[in-house]
Amino acid sequence: MNKKIIVGIIVVLLLSTGAIPTTNQRTTALKLPVVIPTLNSGAVQNETQVTCYVTGKLGLKHITVTIPTQTAIICYAEFHQLIDNMTNHPFSEKTQQLKQDFITLLVKNNLLPADIPLGHYNNLLNPPWFEKLRKNHNNAPNSYTPKPIAGTSTAAAVLCSITGEGVGVLFPFLMLPRPRLIATWAVLDGYTTVGKFLTFGGFTAQGSQFGTALGFWGIGLAFAFPYGNIYGFGGYALFAAVTAQYIERYPPDNPPIILGTNPIDGAQNVPVSLSELRFSIEDPDGDLMSYTVTTNPDIGSGSGSLKPAGTYSIPIHGLQELTQYSWTLKVSDKELTTEQTFTFTTQAVAPIILNPVPKDGERHVPTDLQELQFTIKDFQGDPMDYTVQTSPNIGSGSGADVHNGTYTVAISGLLNSTAYHWYVNATDGTHWARKVFSFQTGFPTHFDPFEKGWHYRKQITISHTNIPQDFTNFPVLVSTVDTDLKAKAQPTGDDILFMNNTGFATILNYEIEQYDGTTGTLIAWVNITQLSSTEDTTFYMYYGNPTVLSQQNPEKTWDSSYLAVLHMNDATASTIVDSTSNARIGMKKAADEPIATSAQIDDGQTFDGSNDYIQFNATIIPTGIKTVSLWFKSTITPSDSFMGVLGNALNGGSQDKGFCISAEWKSGAIITFEIGNVELYGHFLTVSIPVPDSNWHYYVGVYDGTDLRVYRDGSYVAVDNTKDGSEANPNYNFSIGKSNINGEPYFFDGSIDEIRLLNSAGSVNWISTEYKNQNDPAGFLTIGPEVQGP
Repeated sequence: MNKKIIVGIIVVLLLSTGAIPTTNQRTTALKLPVVIPTLNSGAVQNETQVTCYVTGKLGLKHITVTIPTQTAIICYAEFHQLIDNMTNHPFSEKTQQLKQDFITLLVKNNLLPADIPLGHYNNLLNPPWFEKLRKNHNNAPNSYTPKPIAGTSTAAAVLCSITGEGVGVLFPFLMLPRPRLIATWAVLDGYTTVGKFLTFGGFTAQGSQFGTALGFWGIGLAFAFPYGNIYGFGGYALFAAVTAQYIERYPPDNPPIILGTNPIDGAQNVPVSLSELRFSIEDPDGDLMSYTVTTNPDIGSGSGSLKPAGTYSIPIHGLQELTQYSWTLKVSDKELTTEQTFTFTTQAVAPIILNPVPKDGERHVPTDLQELQFTIKDFQGDPMDYTVQTSPNIGSGSGADVHNGTYTVAISGLLNSTAYHWYVNATDGTHWARKVFSFQTGFPTHFDPFEKGWHYRKQITISHTNIPQDFTNFPVLVSTVDTDLKAKAQPTGDDILFMNNTGFATILNYEIEQYDGTTGTLIAWVNITQLSSTEDTTFYMYYGNPTVLSQQNPEKTWDSSYLAVLHMNDATASTIVDSTSNARIGMKKAADEPIATSAQIDDGQTFDGSNDYIQFNATIIPTGIKTVSLWFKSTITPSDSFMGVLGNALNGGSQDKGFCISAEWKSGAIITFEIGNVELYGHFLTVSIPVPDSNWHYYVGVYDGTDLRVYRDGSYVAVDNTKDGSEANPNYNFSIGKSNINGEPYFFDGSIDEIRLLNSAGSVNWISTEYKNQNDPAGFLTIGPEVQGP
């Protein structure tokens, strides 16, 4: 007989890999299938010689028979199915039945020595310890989904069960049951499962791999075909180690957990007498842990080695009052490390002085202000004495044996456009505190500009037909080219003033974004305190005061709901600035690029899509409820697979977090708003809408805590409420013109103007009104004729 196939069946001791409770939840994407050979009847002989070896307590026996080649293939297929089930479902009823069926198949084809009782094989299939492992498996958690570790890695176990299958080389061909012998396999494509006897758990190895088993007992089947070797085996070993393309561990090697600290993270008013930092640690796998603690500023440090779960402490000393300290705790179980940094702020020993009114550094304080106000507090509850002085002198005051509270001092005689300082001293009899505050005056709360040096005014009217509902504190864009301003206002525009009425009236808070005295071009934002939907709203622009200083107040034009207002014009060649009181500064990151160019409202920034973007050293976009708006223009083509527009991004890091906007081509140009936690797959809310053309369009994303809605040009377009949108606090810096996805930066090609970030959910009427005003300022309001003062 011309043998073109040599098939060896080695029956040793069949044991289950019963220590790994993998279920249908197990990750299967990485499992590489083992190919069962199919034979062409014209390529090989119809019969194959098979030698079967049986070893165990009865010694080593073998039998050689000739069987049809197709029967040999059926034997391999049955064995392959058995190994697969032993690997993935070791305790299932189907696996137990497959064990019985495989032995029956061998008996039917006379592949087992006749002098060995069939019951002997049954005992080998289900050894005495098997039911115990099966019980442990049934009591174990069944919700685990293995997490593969990509890249070559190694896992090992002692006193373990083991199964394997693959395409490669198994050595030796006969894996004899003697502990001194070594079994190895070098596999291009295989799957090995190892389960521990001493502890519950184990690992699987997938893909290309090299494995070693010392002292192996088990069952093996190897086919040697002209085009490659296919093998399968199952049993147990004194020691097994595998280096593989993918490793999955069960239970996974979990990192240590920091359960709690004292002081808690962010604690305030911590006594300066604190003498130790305490923390509780635990390892889910029960591993011993080592820890180190460092502090900044340095108040002490400490470490410990091979500690069980518990509460530990390190001594500290030298704490100063009203000081923030940080301490970093690093805990390791030798394999994995957990590191966290905590902060606390110490309590004041001396009284503290806070909440000044006017605020420190405040401008345009009315000259008819009648009192200064402040709060003093002593954390030990001691009675206090205080004194207040002013410079220039506008009043003073004092108090004795007072307790925690808010106090006032009467003042008078304030002059216009004057800087004042005031000094508060407080003592509890032992410790002193001193604070210096300042402010600058403007005009009285109510005054007539014509009486203060202004010579001209114009009435500005907003038709109620443009206002769908009543609004408060609505920043209105006033954009005009006015030859009267060119001829009569200061060249800097410092004398341009907005009032809510004529005669004795109140200044409206406003910001002048741009003024060109050579053309009379004015772009200003005026906070209208009451904008009516039933009556026309009027306010007044005054100008023509050659000596007055600027009265604009950007910080109060944008109320506390505005986290950033970016007009996107250059502050310097390399920076843009925020108009709110937060005063954020954005740095251009590519040699003074992007470039300021004419945009929708005034200047915006144009990005080249290559390497230019703007970075802020703050997160800015909050977690939770928010509104993000911008004017956007870009020519998106099929070659633009993805472009970052704005979002929270790690400075130089790998992944956007929290909220981001991107643009790309997907059967047409689209812009996408996305919110969620990048570390929690499936938590993202995503809304993608078409970009109709390469003109300027106004986009707004609103998240109300449940729904993410997107508006274009003042109209609602789409919503996503299919996921929870939960966000981890990203602590990532806000960037414009760039996104980071999986370690790759994606830059924006186009122009952006007027970005606003708010911590509130804008209504559809507010958004539509903003669009009307910003898209067509001349149609939104009318500016009347000039009126000259007396």
